[in-house]
Amino acid sequence: MSGFLKAVSAISRRELTRLRVRFTGRARILMLVLLAGAGLLSIAAYQRQTIRGQNLYSIGVSPDGPAITDPRFRVLTLPHDQGLRYLDQGLIDCYVGDGEVIKGETRKASYAAGALRLYLEDLELARIANAYDSESAFPLRVNFRILPINEVETSQPSQPVIPSLMETEMPFARVVSTTLYLFPIFLVSLFFTGGFMEEKIDRRISVLLSAPVSTLQIILGKMAPYFAFALLSVMGLALVLDGPIVMTFFSFIPVILFVLSVYLMVPLLYRTFKDTTFISMLATTIITVYLVFPAMFSGVSDLSYTSPLTLVMNAAAGDRISLKQYLTSAVPMTLVCVVLVYIGSRSLNEDFLTGFKPIFQKISDAVYLSMHRDHPGLSIFLASAFLIPIVYMAQLGALTLASNLSARFAIAAVLIASLIIEETAKSLSIKGLIENHHIHSWYQVIVYAFLSALGFLLGEKLMVILSIRVVSQAALSAVLLHAGKLWIPLVAHFVFTSLVSLGVYWFGARRYAYSLSVGVLVHLVYNLVVLGLIG
Repeated sequence: MSGFLKAVSAISRRELTRLRVRFTGRARILMLVLLAGAGLLSIAAYQRQTIRGQNLYSIGVSPDGPAITDPRFRVLTLPHDQGLRYLDQGLIDCYVGDGEVIKGETRKASYAAGALRLYLEDLELARIANAYDSESAFPLRVNFRILPINEVETSQPSQPVIPSLMETEMPFARVVSTTLYLFPIFLVSLFFTGGFMEEKIDRRISVLLSAPVSTLQIILGKMAPYFAFALLSVMGLALVLDGPIVMTFFSFIPVILFVLSVYLMVPLLYRTFKDTTFISMLATTIITVYLVFPAMFSGVSDLSYTSPLTLVMNAAAGDRISLKQYLTSAVPMTLVCVVLVYIGSRSLNEDFLTGFKPIFQKISDAVYLSMHRDHPGLSIFLASAFLIPIVYMAQLGALTLASNLSARFAIAAVLIASLIIEETAKSLSIKGLIENHHIHSWYQVIVYAFLSALGFLLGEKLMVILSIRVVSQAALSAVLLHAGKLWIPLVAHFVFTSLVSLGVYWFGARRYAYSLSVGVLVHLVYNLVVLGLIG
């Protein structure tokens, strides 16, 4: 093990040296200026009162009025006549005086009045609680508590949610401030991808491949400095922004690993800087949506815990984070990192790096290279099981995005997207074996389809055992789950995978899309029957 770590350390030092040489003279000064500017802008954005949910509304209060300390309100002490004049001029949203609250005519003023009413009600309840001895209450004592969202009866009529009327800080504002932690991660990841791509084009990566080190050591050694830079940057921001240090540390470790592993695949799959830049920006957008969008449901749905940003937000608000909530965020990203790093280590060779093929074919080749050709059955079983974290995250992303649509379109979108993802994951390894002439009969296809279905089903159940599938509490989760006894989904997976794989075997890999469509269509009918939408 010491020899393994020594090789990783040596490659990391080489990467640091190469990075220092790359940024010399004016380039180094420019980079320091850009980093300092980005840091200052981040701090300035965080310290702006509107970002932190403060001074949202302007309130005028008479000199003898109540003390309003809620940070959402910018309070001005105004005499009655001046307060009414400011109200007419639109300089304030509400005026509190002579035992009444007068609001303006704008919609913002209505929201301000509602938020102010809730605040004053809480203030009065606190005054009563402090003014009277609850132990002396007779003959009746009333206790009350606020139910969490998940305990509220679902039969109650839905009400529009206006963030400014919530008692807590605006979720959007907290998400924006927490998103600042992602900036240094993406910046460092772009340097990682650019450096890897530069060595790939200049063929300097060939020197490493010819050295007495494994491809896994090469990848880990090249990733290590960037992981350290990203983690140090995030912790530095946490100190400056007064964030939760411990939760930030543990929450962003899987995020950094996940982002770096995704950016590792970009230079492996593409040949030019132009293509790499486009895909890198696309990856940044998709990852950002995956991390930020669920956090917008913080306090509303457990779906928000799929994003580590929710953990940091809640920890900053003083909430207790359970182990299950942490695993919900950390485990999928960590598993995806492990799978992608393994695939990358098996794909890191001259032929794969220099080959020019369509993106989907490159992905298929990468999966094929990750398999042990002497044990194809076991490889197919493991490939389907280990692709589950990627399938899981892709389906969660689809579920999160679809949650913003109407129910009819959301169910359709999640159904179709999840089925395409599942059937591709189950059949991709078999497709690779067929393309490379490792399968010679249709009954071999049947056997491998069963092994793929079994591996996929066990991978799904393992995710349940790890208690990270909180989507079971979401309204659209039924489209991702298989009801019934264990053998029913196993048979279903087997049938769908067999249809796709036999189509590839009989009609060729070039018609894979048609075979996949047949499997998805049959799977769709099955899910509609399970959901009771067709009988």
